Amino acid sequence: MKFTSVAALLIGAAILFPSMASAACSTCTIQSKKQTKDGKFEYKMSCIHDTSGDEIMNTVTAAKDVDAMKMAKGKCP
Repeated sequence: MKFTSVAALLIGAAILFPSMASAACSTCTIQSKKQTKDGKFEYKMSCIHDTSGDEIMNTVTAAKDVDAMKMAKGKCP
């Protein structure tokens, strides 16, 4: 009985408090890339929200494509 109660609480917590990964964007693509005066690039990124499927447009400034991808994924709600 004690084990069942603990399992039910853990499952309930997992449903009520989803992980950060479940509310993020795993897919982002570069739409445009312009060089800035400080040697970095301004990227316009298109990301797909994992849970809703909505497209989210972000603008980030980074030195490399990989850094821009990480920043854009981090801006997803």
